Amino acid sequence: MNVALMGGVSSTHACLDALVRAGVDVIAVLGLDESLATQVSDYASLRPLAATAGVPFKSFFRVADPEVESFMRKHDPDLIWVIGLSQIVPPNLIRIARHGAVGFHPTMLPRGRGRAPVAWTILLGEPAAVNLFYLTDEPDAGDIIVQREVPVLPDDYSEDLIVRTNSALAEAILDLAPLIKAGTLPRTPQDHSRASYYPKRTAADGLIDWSKTSADVYRLIRAAGRPYPGAFSYLGAHKVTVWRARPTAKSDLAPNLPVTEPGMIIRVGQPGAPVAVRCGDGALWLDEVEIDSETTTVEAQLAVREHFSDPPKETEDLS
Repeated sequence: MNVALMGGVSSTHACLDALVRAGVDVIAVLGLDESLATQVSDYASLRPLAATAGVPFKSFFRVADPEVESFMRKHDPDLIWVIGLSQIVPPNLIRIARHGAVGFHPTMLPRGRGRAPVAWTILLGEPAAVNLFYLTDEPDAGDIIVQREVPVLPDDYSEDLIVRTNSALAEAILDLAPLIKAGTLPRTPQDHSRASYYPKRTAADGLIDWSKTSADVYRLIRAAGRPYPGAFSYLGAHKVTVWRARPTAKSDLAPNLPVTEPGMIIRVGQPGAPVAVRCGDGALWLDEVEIDSETTTVEAQLAVREHFSDPPKETEDLS
């Protein structure tokens, strides 16, 4: 059996690398165009790896573009793999392949179907997984080929979980390689009565509500972090993106600190050290921040003000 692959993020790259290493007959690769790199979180170009492997490559913008169908028909795949692509694949494209199409999703399907699965996994404390499944008209609802749980560690950021999941995806593909080549991949129907769904997330969903518990704010910072747009707040008119944080310990803060409202900077460290910000309960150290899109030492700019806030009226559309 031969396969064609399409996508444009790190999981697509991991999949292509594993298929090539496993000796699977990859006959065509379609990758999101490089001009979309700043618009697609976790973008990865497939062009260099396809070239190294000697596989015909075509870039695309929309999976429904006629050029995509023409390229796919030209190479006549047995199976199409759609990995890390948020666009809906039209049925006419899937029908080109004699054995249909395979998708990938990083939750314990049927739980966690839908959008932004890595971020929601961290926000909700759900398990992660590698799933390869057959594509159907309903997103993430097709028969499962393989499902393997992926551990989520207490201090994982999204980028940590993505790396671990990609590694597990590659291992699953290497193990499946003999079945892929033979065209005998298994399929197990999902129990649709147990399905749950994650909604779309936007950059605006990263706005920090400091009145929430420190655990909740910490989860948001980790979930919204790289390669996603980041969790953020405001100091006056300045947008502050928080890339790295950690919980404070009781011994970190002086016992006689006054009770302050959420969002107050309650301690500024020595040069090169972070600041502590009050949450609904306790506080968080902010280890890495970006002020108006410029990475900086925390104390250099945060110390000039004392309180984080919601967006100022003149910039309330920023996200």
